[in-house]
Amino acid sequence: MRLPSSCAALLALAAPAAAQSNAERVANDAYTRSHAYDLVHQRIEVRNFDWDSTSLDGRVTTTLVALRPGLDSVILDAGQRLAVTRVGDARGTTLRSTAHGDTLVVYPARPVAFHDTLRFSIDYHARIDNGRGLTFIQPEGREHRPQQIWSQGEDDDNHFWFPTYDFPNDKMTWELTATVAQQYTVVSNGRLVADRKNPDGTHTVTWRQDRPSATYLVSLIVAPLVRLADTWRGIPVEYYVYRADSSRARRLFGVTPDMIDVYSRLTGVRYPWAKYAQTTVADFFGGMENVSATTLVDWLPDERAYLDRPWYQWILIPHELAHQWFGDYVTLENWANMWLNEGFAEFLPGQYWRVKLGPRAEDDYYLDEYHQYLQIDRRRRMPLAALGSNNVYPKGALVLRMLLRYLGPERFWAALHLYLTRHALGNATSDDLRQAVLDATGENLDWFWSQWIYDAGHPRLGVTAAYDTASRKLTLTVKQTQTDSGIGDSTGLHFETPKVFRMPVTIRVGTATGDVVRRAELAAREQTIEIPELAGAPTMVLFDDGNTILKELTFDQPTPWLATQLKRDPDLWNRQWAIEQLAQRPTDAAAVAALAEAATGADYFRTRAGAVAALAELPAASAAAALEAALRDTSAQVRRAGVTALGQLGGARAAELARATFRNDSSYEVRAAALTALVRTDSTARDSAIAWGLATPSYQDVIQEAAYRLIAQTGDTGVVPRIETLLGRDRLAAHVLAALASRGSAHALDVLAAHLNDDRRAVRHWVVEAFQFTLPRQLGVPRLQAVAGTLKYADTRKDVEAALEHLQKAGSDDE
Repeated sequence: MRLPSSCAALLALAAPAAAQSNAERVANDAYTRSHAYDLVHQRIEVRNFDWDSTSLDGRVTTTLVALRPGLDSVILDAGQRLAVTRVGDARGTTLRSTAHGDTLVVYPARPVAFHDTLRFSIDYHARIDNGRGLTFIQPEGREHRPQQIWSQGEDDDNHFWFPTYDFPNDKMTWELTATVAQQYTVVSNGRLVADRKNPDGTHTVTWRQDRPSATYLVSLIVAPLVRLADTWRGIPVEYYVYRADSSRARRLFGVTPDMIDVYSRLTGVRYPWAKYAQTTVADFFGGMENVSATTLVDWLPDERAYLDRPWYQWILIPHELAHQWFGDYVTLENWANMWLNEGFAEFLPGQYWRVKLGPRAEDDYYLDEYHQYLQIDRRRRMPLAALGSNNVYPKGALVLRMLLRYLGPERFWAALHLYLTRHALGNATSDDLRQAVLDATGENLDWFWSQWIYDAGHPRLGVTAAYDTASRKLTLTVKQTQTDSGIGDSTGLHFETPKVFRMPVTIRVGTATGDVVRRAELAAREQTIEIPELAGAPTMVLFDDGNTILKELTFDQPTPWLATQLKRDPDLWNRQWAIEQLAQRPTDAAAVAALAEAATGADYFRTRAGAVAALAELPAASAAAALEAALRDTSAQVRRAGVTALGQLGGARAAELARATFRNDSSYEVRAAALTALVRTDSTARDSAIAWGLATPSYQDVIQEAAYRLIAQTGDTGVVPRIETLLGRDRLAAHVLAALASRGSAHALDVLAAHLNDDRRAVRHWVVEAFQFTLPRQLGVPRLQAVAGTLKYADTRKDVEAALEHLQKAGSDDE
């Protein structure tokens, strides 16, 4: 899943002793739920969907096997808004049942013997708290938003629409049958086995998932969709989209069969399901890897958007596909091992792009992951394998990249193949992956798991270099300076950062006659590494050649070394590091020259864009020519960096270039950056620039968002009436009003508060969000308290109550 939900609610599932370390808790399965039966199969039948009351009628027939002798009660997860009307066994006997909160207890007619089978059916009426398990969407007068329903089970929300065992450590097969109006398509997991027309104008659609998977992956989508058919080696590959999006779908999703092929070859495991469907829906958070039937947000790019390398194709599609192996085929044993799902899914797209586009694209992909990881780690440092870990996506990808570099491709992929085949259609823990590495390669990586999986943080390396001319010896002093900044959780568990990270490291030293490469082992808080008998003085020193260690590096070097590294090092991460060091030397002519050369001549756009961005921090006279050249680059990313940098430098020429770029560039992202640059360089252009931005259509409204940011940053209250007209179009308009209110506009605050009674549910929800996340607490709390008694809609009263509770908690400004 991309953009994960919180795992905090699962803390109540187990309360291991505080004396245990995180490694002990995770390795000992402390977070795995016990259960008295093996869930084998469910037949889920749903009908009578009502969008106004967000309700449905259902029947679930459950087959299970007792795991305890004399099983006399079956405990199922079932939301308290599921009203059970009857429970009966296979003989037709009515069974007694009791509901306790979100739990339903079914009592068999007689105790079930150990390993005997029990089958029973539950009839119920479900009233859905919209967005929990199922989301009912109505058009509300908005474009590109047909009436629809979609499910979302991860982590444990499917039991809010059908009774089940809602934890990932028990897998089942299932059938899903839905009866809906004829105009709706039904998409679910597995094979389509029936689509029967009914006399009342409805049709009943049945999908069957024949191979077992986790219950949180059960999926249901009901929407007016068209199906575009594709195939991979005889397996159906399907794309379900709104009819209005059908012309865009194949350009976006057509890469899927090739991605399936690459993942199958890399893992040595053929795609394991009956089909692969990708279905787009409204108001989705990103993507969800429901087994054989991924759900995706309906943000299909238009043709021009591909100039900006849309996230949708670069990350989202390959991420969710990767889960079909890592998450669906082999599933985490408990949520403390979530990185086994999300880390692999975040890792594999980088490998796909390496296969298709080469090592630079691979570096490019993981460099983004590195920057995301550092941002998360600075907010709170947590291990990969920990309940509620905050960095399972980027750190998971980076640790797997590091493991690949350490083992080499042959051993790495052999270990992953063993992991997948050993735990096929089952569950696994972090230690199961370590054991697979051991059995496939003969190498015990307990030390790697200890520091990178169960402990927190990463090494912060401080390196100094000294060259002895007489002995022609280079001496590097390496210090590990990371500190243990972990915060204990509510159970007293403290996540530790190792004082010493152990890893091999490669140093490449350039000399006039060629490079010298040495390998060393990082194994102490402080150590020295000597490289003797060099042919002459170093021209470049690359510490961690190939960038194999997840780290932060401080290494003060002469400018010529850095300039040489920027020119010669093929690794994009190391190039970016060199750019950052050179940017700190604005008065050094050699540093400026090296950046200008990279900005116009580097062989990969990411390096050119990085150098262009760095030039913005240098004197205008030194940077202007390279920045103007950047506006003519073939890469939209470089042009965007160029116009952004010109906006920072300022001046009449920069304003002229920004205006021309907005009018003429083909990229949405570049035009959005140009709008911002224009206002920065010419304040008199603010009103016209904002008007242009609000009126210019673009993919994901990136140009309009630039105009919104300008309004919020400049405090332009004159546009409040215009912003009010846009409230029904997207959520950002409400946040702009909140930003203006925070700058002192009482009128903006009044307008925002008035729309808490807007007839459109989405607008009311977005306004509450703006109160909670954009408006300062000292403004938001008293206004919400003042209007709470005047709210007309029950859903808004509930949302405002929750927002007030959140805002009144100490420390919520950190959200």
